[in-house]
Amino acid sequence: MRHIPKTRNMRPKRLTIPAGFTLVELLVVIAIIGTLVSLLLPAVQAAREAARSNTCRNNLKQLQTALATRESSMKEFPGYINKLGISGAEKEKQNRASWIVMTFPYIDQQPLWDRWTQGYVAGSVDSDYFNEIEILNCPSDPPVTPGEPNLSYVANAGYIGREIGSSNPTLDPKGPRLPRENPANGVFFDRTRLLPDTYKSAPRPADFRDNQNPIVPEIVMTIAYLQAKGDGTTKTMMLTENMNAIRWGYRISSERNSVPDKKFHFGFCWEQPQAIAAALGQGTSNPNPKQDIQARRINGQNEAFDAEDFSNMVPNDGFPSSNHPGGINVAFVGGQSVFVSDQIDNLVYAQLMTSNHKRSDLMDAAGNRFERFLDQPGDDAY
Repeated sequence: MRHIPKTRNMRPKRLTIPAGFTLVELLVVIAIIGTLVSLLLPAVQAAREAARSNTCRNNLKQLQTALATRESSMKEFPGYINKLGISGAEKEKQNRASWIVMTFPYIDQQPLWDRWTQGYVAGSVDSDYFNEIEILNCPSDPPVTPGEPNLSYVANAGYIGREIGSSNPTLDPKGPRLPRENPANGVFFDRTRLLPDTYKSAPRPADFRDNQNPIVPEIVMTIAYLQAKGDGTTKTMMLTENMNAIRWGYRISSERNSVPDKKFHFGFCWEQPQAIAAALGQGTSNPNPKQDIQARRINGQNEAFDAEDFSNMVPNDGFPSSNHPGGINVAFVGGQSVFVSDQIDNLVYAQLMTSNHKRSDLMDAAGNRFERFLDQPGDDAY
């Protein structure tokens, strides 16, 4: 029998098992992935915030356009609070309407406007007149309860010092701090000033300006005033954000019946820079930030304090704030919507709110010179 020798190619092959990751290699890979994720997350968050801020500015732009369209048609801006001129008791007919209500026909809310202009009818409920309106919600300040008439945006109501009245409603007409609103201080004013009103069978809650002697006429603000006598539309703020705003109207019955109108209910305000600087220099003198005057600046009160009704609001609630890092979005009367840093000088902020620097109550940080003697801020100031 012939022997056939085995060749190398005929030898049995050894089974080879692919080598896997070692524990160290796996940990290194996990660490690399974790580092990449940690680097990516801030970019994702920043992109999301940029999108929210853009939506917010778009909301402000649409509201500005609606108000400008209304002014073009009516030849006037609404007040921060207005009377609808509906006969009957106020609590039943809802005479007091914010600037938002007056803008309903221009923001695709005609059915809601029709209900408001008919007044409260028998058997109606609050939800018939108050509901959530998407354009009034900043994505970074969503309503706590969906469906509620949340308000993220407020209108330029001018100098808060004109809101702080005397304990004696009959003030000296030559006094230094009259409750009379000054049209040069802002854009939106009280349009329910006069108590004698043939459209009402019951008076609304009176504020201290209603008791002036003699009665001062309500202010009517127009584009013509801003362009001919004022600072112009591109140098005057119209709308901004405020986390401390509550609702776009007096929904609760007790509010309609007993809460007097205030600038800071639906508006934002400015304070004298000298007063803010003095408060900042003294430090926090009041444990309640809602009462300390140093909070009267952009994001000075940077945490929203939930209030169930307007009677709990205080002047400090009337200053801009937002959840956007570093500042707020603002719409000017002229139409531009911009992001304004919360590090803006308090004097510049106030100058951008006054509608007529030649007649405003604003003074410099030292309290020595009125605004008419000061240089007006350029675009690079904010």
